Amino acid sequence: MPGYREKDAISLFNKYKEEDVDKIGLDGLERLYGDLSISLDDIVTLLFAWRLNTGTLCEITKDEFLSGLRGMRVCDIRSLKSSIENLRPLIYDQKNFRDFYLWCFDYFRDSRYKTMDLETAKAVWAQLLKEQYTHLDLWLEFIEANACAISRDTYSVFLNFTWSVADDFSGYDDTAAWPVLIDEFVEYARGKLAEREQEI
Repeated sequence: MPGYREKDAISLFNKYKEEDVDKIGLDGLERLYGDLSISLDDIVTLLFAWRLNTGTLCEITKDEFLSGLRGMRVCDIRSLKSSIENLRPLIYDQKNFRDFYLWCFDYFRDSRYKTMDLETAKAVWAQLLKEQYTHLDLWLEFIEANACAISRDTYSVFLNFTWSVADDFSGYDDTAAWPVLIDEFVEYARGKLAEREQEI
């Protein structure tokens, strides 16, 4: 396969893996992204983990690493950096972003529970939707006061909501099939926006 050589990919993995286990942990990831000149809090690190279909937060197994690099057709730092940078535009495609967004729920969720804890959910939304949803600040305020944990359904429906409803909430139909939590958020947000207008 052009661009991919198993031997070189294994050598690259071994450079960053933990000493006694066939996986790259947080220390290895810090060194890997350092060599790639990519900040750990850059969203592209999540896109890379999604591209590798990693199953555990801040870990990459040998199989995940080799399978991912094989699919990307790269096996060295220079070509890997270029391929990772090429992942950025995927977040502007709705289908790819939805797949990525839903993958993030399972990636960040504590595997012992079906729901995501509130603080984690807020951090994920802040990173994924900060440039996509105008009223994210209001949503985070509202959810802080009205939820203890976030279900996959709520997490998924919220994305649909941000794509379907105008920023001024015109046309929002509270008789439609939106969950009660979304209805309550719209009422909350409308009130907050009205208050802001009065302050101007």
